[in-house]
Amino acid sequence: MTFPYPATNYQEDNRGQFHFSSRAGWMNDVNAPLYYRGVYHLYYQHAPNSLVWDTMHWGHATSTDLVHWTQQPIALDPQVHPGDLWSGGGVVDLENVSGLKDGDHDPILVYSGTNGVTVFYSLDGGNTFLTYADGKKVVTPGGTSRDPKVFRDPVSETWGMVVWSDEGGNGVDFYTSINLLDWTFASRYSADWLFECPNLIRMPLDDDHRWVLHAGSGQYVVGAWDGTTYHSEWTEPQRINQTETFAGAGYYAALTFENVPNGRIVSMAWQGENKGSIWTGNASVPVDLTLHHTDDGLRVFSTPIPELASLRESTQTWENLTVEDGVQQIPAGSTYELEATVDVGQVTRFTLKVGRDVAYQDQRLDGAELRPVNGRIKLHLLVDRDQLDVFGNDGAVYQSYNVRPAELELVAEGRVVVEQLTIHQLASIWR
Repeated sequence: MTFPYPATNYQEDNRGQFHFSSRAGWMNDVNAPLYYRGVYHLYYQHAPNSLVWDTMHWGHATSTDLVHWTQQPIALDPQVHPGDLWSGGGVVDLENVSGLKDGDHDPILVYSGTNGVTVFYSLDGGNTFLTYADGKKVVTPGGTSRDPKVFRDPVSETWGMVVWSDEGGNGVDFYTSINLLDWTFASRYSADWLFECPNLIRMPLDDDHRWVLHAGSGQYVVGAWDGTTYHSEWTEPQRINQTETFAGAGYYAALTFENVPNGRIVSMAWQGENKGSIWTGNASVPVDLTLHHTDDGLRVFSTPIPELASLRESTQTWENLTVEDGVQQIPAGSTYELEATVDVGQVTRFTLKVGRDVAYQDQRLDGAELRPVNGRIKLHLLVDRDQLDVFGNDGAVYQSYNVRPAELELVAEGRVVVEQLTIHQLASIWR
């Protein structure tokens, strides 16, 4: 496959130093993230020779730790692989139910295409792909359709596929299979909010599991999958990322990695508001997803992966930092991790200025509800030049943005006590 990339040191002044971006060209949706034999594979929507959306390829990068990424040659190329190579998911066929295995590697199958799903498969560990059945569509939903995502149901011992379709309005079609190649229509789930890039995730809870269905926007509902049909009692969705999400925003089209050891649920999304002289778009920092009981019901929490700690070069900590109706400047730089425990019992409004105002007021963090616990909130920020990720109370709030960095300032209306503030300077992932 081709490697159409110029040399770069990844040091353009607004390119993230620990957020993945393509070596060059346009990047959008995360596709078929998966783990195989010690390597994480990230595929993505890609126009390698353009700075804007163009004829779609699948770009490819690999990592052994979810932190340091290496650009690989193009995975799916429209000059080689037929059809519209739009977004989709992938699986590792460890039991060779597809019968495609030929050699030492387990087959890796990925699914793509518009108005019908095409299968491509790899026999060399996810580096190069062959086209199954000359590009025959394995399913064709009604209406306009795209973005197939395959999942495994260990209870019914079948594979499922969820595909977005607008037949009769926004919603998804579900299909089932025992061999990953022959699919049977099972059911449809309709909802106005359920637009593009669907994902169905089996998540542990209380020694059992629930199924979370989310759209490209990150809006989700919690429910049950019975092997053919998805059910949810929710009438309104919640958000995995509590920002204004749309195609090209600071968070969109997230997918979860398949085949990750120990059932860990790791998600990455597309951040579309950043660009440089030879590249456009980047991926979000990987986050661990977990499902929790809260006072408002079940909620998905997002926390930055612990592997990011491997980038910490130096650490500085302040204790009992008090700001009263004023401003406190903190030396931080433009690539760092911030952790803080804040007593908000006497404050009207508390703001972290990091190129964007991360403001806490009336038990809300930038509009997302964040109730104090014993009068305190916990904040965790990842500041990476033009990329910003905000986490509140151990993942109850998760927000992602593309912003221009600025000097760190703490601003208080009223009296705020930052009981502990820790800043870790982070190294670049670009070796």
